[in-house]
Order: sequence, then structure tokens, then C-alpha cells
Amino acid sequence: MQRFTFGIGLCLLAATVSAIPVDNNVEGEPEIECGPTSITVNFNTRNAFEGHVYVKGLFDQQECRNDEGGRQVAGIELPFDTCNVARTRSLNPKGVFVTTTVVVSFHPQFVTKVDRAYRIQCFYMEADKTVSTQIEVSDLTTAFQTQVVPMPICKYEILNGGPTGEPVQFATIGQQVYHKWTCDSETVDTFCAVVHSCTVDDGNGDTVQILDENGCALDKFLLNNLEYPTDLMAGQEAHVYKYADRSQLFYQCQISITVKEPHEECARPTCAEPQGFGAVKQANQTAQFFRVLKKRSVEAMENVLDVRAELTTLEVLEGDLPASLRSSAEALVASSEIGYDSFGQGFCMSYFGVSVATLIAAFVLFVAIFMTYVIVSRLMVPHVKQTSEC
Repeated sequence: MQRFTFGIGLCLLAATVSAIPVDNNVEGEPEIECGPTSITVNFNTRNAFEGHVYVKGLFDQQECRNDEGGRQVAGIELPFDTCNVARTRSLNPKGVFVTTTVVVSFHPQFVTKVDRAYRIQCFYMEADKTVSTQIEVSDLTTAFQTQVVPMPICKYEILNGGPTGEPVQFATIGQQVYHKWTCDSETVDTFCAVVHSCTVDDGNGDTVQILDENGCALDKFLLNNLEYPTDLMAGQEAHVYKYADRSQLFYQCQISITVKEPHEECARPTCAEPQGFGAVKQANQTAQFFRVLKKRSVEAMENVLDVRAELTTLEVLEGDLPASLRSSAEALVASSEIGYDSFGQGFCMSYFGVSVATLIAAFVLFVAIFMTYVIVSRLMVPHVKQTSEC
């Protein structure tokens, strides 16, 4: 009985021990500085900071991580052309969004409960300036009045199953999803939208083009030619895939907005049936290519905006097994859980207690067999003596 009590004591002791979190955390909101060529973000901490500030998914790159400590302030500066900083053009409002995700980690090796991740975004508005000079006019002038129609606001979503599914952020390999591009406009039958120049990257510089500049698909196994149900909507079904050693996928596309001609249909890309394995891997762009405040010289880009979507792909797990195998596995797990629960309702034993109990049971069994042998031997001895006397 004492041995069983020892096992119960160990279980109770383990149940009362609680984890101790890192004695530090972020105080208040981060301070963000949107500079002309970089984003700077600083965090105030309760105690002296010892840890890392890094861009999510790029911890191994030294230029995307700051390890300085010893003060109650932690921060990092990220140039626009490094560390997977996303730049997306917007037509309404007109300008450029610069976005990244920064993680504040208070442990030198691991992510713990006190760590925080922040999605940082800066918006750089483009201003239209009018330059005028004074001039004398003798005749009457005609009044000129205009009404500005706002440009559509567009978004890129990855939905579960089909065009009416819920947005997904996590998916398993082979899961059916629906890539959907939509633009919202205050007016009807005014604009047309065409999706083109789509790429997917792993957040570490490995970029693959899946839609060309005309909006045609390059690899039918990744994404087929798009369908356009309405003037400002495009979509296509696809199955989830991933890079060999990376779980995150970052999609970026361009949407060209044009004015719709009266009583005419919107022009759509004329594409051939895409072949398999036709996706094109892109070389790393130069830093000058990514400068967001440079003067645009191509007027055709003025009505082009960028949209992005992100997806984290999970490995193939037991949940992806066929129904017959999955039901068998679930039945096996259920039977194991029932047996464990019924055992746990009686008493609780540690591994040491189970070992001792097993040894005691074996010893008792051995003693029982030995005593049985001795008793049987003694009962047989008188019978043997009687036989010899006769």
C-alpha cells in the first residue's frame, strides 16, 4: 500500500508545478517611423531586453534580425528592398503600401508565450500637384465642372473549396481552394479589371511566376487560366502546394483597371491551354526596381494596382488518410483512450511505481509456484514409502 501511495504523491506533485514565463514583455504599442527608404519600428519593454527582433520567417538572415540588448528598447530598421518587405500599389487611395511582419522574441532560442508578432504597414500617398501662372483674359470664360469617379478598391483572397467559401490562412497539401480577385466600385458598368503578372514566393527570395503579363496561366498544375464571372471579378480553383522546405506561400498579382466602353463587354485575355511545369522562376530583382518613391515614367502603370495573399501550408497528416484507414485509426485511438481512462479512475502510478509493482507481482508468482511444488512433493512422499514396504 505504501508503494501505491508513493505513486499518487508523484502525480499530485507534477500537477501542482506550473511553468515560469520569461520575466519581460512589450509595454504599450510599437513606435513606427515610415522613412523615405526604410521602415523603423521600436518596442518599449518592461525590463532590459535580451532576445531578438526579426522579420517573420527570416530569422536565419542576419540583415533581417537585430540581436542588440541591454536596454528597455528593442527595434529594427528594414529597407524597402530587403527582408521580403511587401510593396503594393493602390489606386484608391492613390499611393503605395509597404508591409512587413516583425516578431519580438524574449528567449534566445525559442518563441515563448510573452513574445509578440506585429504586422507593420506604412502608406505613402501620391499627391497630384497643379502648377499655374497668372494670365489676363479679356473675354468671358466658360465654366468648367468635373466630377471625379473614385477608382475601385481591389482585394485578393484564397477561399476554402469554392467562390463562396471562407478565407483560409492554413491549408494542407492537396486541399481544394479558390483564388478570387474582386474589386468594389461605387458605380456600375464603369470599370473593367484584368488580373495578370502573378507570382508566388516563399518569403526567402525564391519567386515563381504563375500568370504572365497578359493574364495567361503558365502551369496548369499550379493555377489554370482565370475565369471572369463579372466585370470586376476573377477566380479559379486550385489545389494547395508548397515549397520543399518552406511552409509559407506569398502570392502577389497585378490588376489593371480600365474604363468600360458603353454597351460593350470587358476585354479578356485570350489564352491557350497551359501546359504542365511551365511556371517560370524569376531572378532576384535589383534594389532600384523596388524603390517606391521613384518617378513613374510609364503611364500605363498608373491604372495598375498590386494585391497580395498569404497561405501557410501544412504537411500531410493523418487527417488526409482515406476514410477507411482514418476510421480504423480513430477506432484504435478511441479504444486506447477508453482503456487509459478506466485505469486512471482507480489510481495513479508513476513509471517507477509500475516497475516496482511488476517486480513484486513476479516475485509473488514465483513464491506461489515454489510453495505449490513443495506441498505437492511432501504429499507424494508417504505414498512412495508405503509402496516400498509392501
